[in-house]
Amino acid sequence: MLENDPRPDRDEAFAKALQAYLVATLHTPITLRAWAGAEALPVFMAHRYQFYSAHIARRTCIFVVATTTIETTPAEIAKHVALVEGASEDVVVFAGRYMTSTLRARLVALGVAFAVPGNQLYIPQLAMDLREHFRTPDRARRDHLSPVAQAVLFHHVLYGRQNERLTPSALAEQMHYSAMSVGRAFDELALRNLATVERRGREKTLTYNTDRRTLIEISRTLLRTPRRGRHGVQFKRGTPPLMLAGESALAALTDLNPPRLPTYAIEAADWAVFFAKHGIKEVNDIDEAEAIIETWRYDPRSLALDGDIVDPLSLHAEYWDDPDERLAQAAQKVLEALW
Repeated sequence: MLENDPRPDRDEAFAKALQAYLVATLHTPITLRAWAGAEALPVFMAHRYQFYSAHIARRTCIFVVATTTIETTPAEIAKHVALVEGASEDVVVFAGRYMTSTLRARLVALGVAFAVPGNQLYIPQLAMDLREHFRTPDRARRDHLSPVAQAVLFHHVLYGRQNERLTPSALAEQMHYSAMSVGRAFDELALRNLATVERRGREKTLTYNTDRRTLIEISRTLLRTPRRGRHGVQFKRGTPPLMLAGESALAALTDLNPPRLPTYAIEAADWAVFFAKHGIKEVNDIDEAEAIIETWRYDPRSLALDGDIVDPLSLHAEYWDDPDERLAQAAQKVLEALW
């Protein structure tokens, strides 16, 4: 656990996520502790960063954690890291909640080590380069949670309680899955070290291994977009009750500009029946479409906090690694708003 950390809850939660990510990625016990050497740094550094130390691969690493939303250039980050290196002989690693591809490339060019929980770890001084988790099309999606396991995880983060014990039968009733499907999802989450499964009599129980925010941070590269298909449509009998999704949902929840066509989501199962029932015509030419309907791997209604917009975790899973950095940043804002 973290020790000697008097900072606000938000910063402590990030430090917990960073520690959990390092443990899960490097497969060794790691403890982050507040770094006492920070007192020797310029005062402005204390306002912009939080400092932790940890022993990794027989070396001491100092993690310089960004705590403000102030935009910092790669050159400034490199200069600030150099200040810490001047006050210590240890390996210094910049850590942040989010990193654009441009920032990543510049830090690599400048020789700055960095970490983003659940996503990126680059410490050349320790011969560690785990950038396979960078945002590249489908590359980080090869090893992901099944749709049911992802929905079960999201249900807990959105609605669950800390340390609650869940059973397949109880959760299946809430989420409209079979108990067998939920039971398999429990086993999958336990296999990923996100939760612990125990048997009590005939039924298994599941308890998550950490807090909700850390669960999302350390499972990010296991998530997959909920979107299975995308259809340009025309409404022949008016727009039926639908939930905003895609860029339309991001725009509703952030300052992102809305897309030209509204985007909605329905479950992929029986989408053709849904179209026929509501007089929805699919069109081949997007210029003729009135809207976009995404078909999802699970029912978006089962997780929605708001009956008009899909849930923020599914939005984050859809866009967190999007090549369009506007969308990736909006997805991060949607996630941060949960905490």
